[in-house]
Amino acid sequence: MMQSPLHEMYAPIAPRVHDWPLLISRLGELLARDDDWSAGLTAITAPVMLVFADADSIAPAHMVEFFALLGGGLRDAGWDGASRPRGQLAILAGTTHYDISARPALAEAVIPFLDAAVCQPVS
Repeated sequence: MMQSPLHEMYAPIAPRVHDWPLLISRLGELLARDDDWSAGLTAITAPVMLVFADADSIAPAHMVEFFALLGGGLRDAGWDGASRPRGQLAILAGTTHYDISARPALAEAVIPFLDAAVCQPVS
């Protein structure tokens, strides 16, 4: 993975570049765990935006399941949007888990959400 885009982003900012193999090893251990975060999701009261690549390591059905736990996709928002959930789901076309952070579509999706979240008080 030394030639990966992830390493290219890591190397210039890493305090100890030589620890890359340790980071990858620990990341592999973390990803091998089957954690269930669903209980914690329902407790979140702040606006949440879930952003995924359409060629991600996470199945689209799982993305939608998490979005539903945040109240999304459960009903029509109504003609005036009054029933719109506080959370948002973005699945970015033509992206992968590895290149999504370098794609303009990420900023295009996230910045309006962040701007709106800053302007609206959390209830």
